[in-house]
Amino acid sequence: MAPTVLLDAYAYVAGHDFTTETNRLSWSGEAAALDRTTFGSGGWTELTGGLKSHTFDMAGFWDSAAADAVDPEAFTDLGGGGRVFTFGPIETEGEVAYLGQLGHFNYSLLGAHGELAPFSLTSQGTDGVGIVRGKLAKAKGAAAATGVLGSVVELGNVPAGQYLYASLHVISAGTTITVQLQSDDSAGFASPTTRATIGPITTRGGTWATRVAGPLTETHYRLNVSAITGAHVVAGAIAIGK
Repeated sequence: MAPTVLLDAYAYVAGHDFTTETNRLSWSGEAAALDRTTFGSGGWTELTGGLKSHTFDMAGFWDSAAADAVDPEAFTDLGGGGRVFTFGPIETEGEVAYLGQLGHFNYSLLGAHGELAPFSLTSQGTDGVGIVRGKLAKAKGAAAATGVLGSVVELGNVPAGQYLYASLHVISAGTTITVQLQSDDSAGFASPTTRATIGPITTRGGTWATRVAGPLTETHYRLNVSAITGAHVVAGAIAIGK
């Protein structure tokens, strides 16, 4: 596989799309390296993985509109947790996406005379799930009618001990929207099963769907609008993980 040139990376955070305000997005995860070396280790260090943590960094150009801009989003949420994040390297439905719940813990803004005002924002995980890897089911776009939202994604079945996850971002809210997380054994969705329901949602923001425990034998998944009033702008992703 050829290297990926980052031209269309994206980051949806709760009800805000940071994509056109950023020029650097970076995620890192780590597990604590716990030393279990003994006198019987033959002179070599023995390590085992401990607690995991993760950090998401973004940077770009500062903006301070009355609402739905970098400054009101980052400043207001500083120190808070549970913000729904969906991000990835290519903003195309069916491409890899990463989902998690994080909080903003470091916000920097402004810079040198004569330069475009920069900002940077560092967020860290605030729940026990961490980050799950899946696919972008709905790239940011309009939703104004019932039916399939975005594209069907193939993720495989959900093994025992793992879960089915979904994120939904309402970037711009109309009156109300309700979205279902559905599964089936083929892309045609001849007999879909509703696994979770998100909403009804009436305001801009992000929703972390109630995760669905495996085992699930289906292999294909989608988001489906079951009820809607007004025009909305939304995005969402689906993943399988522990």
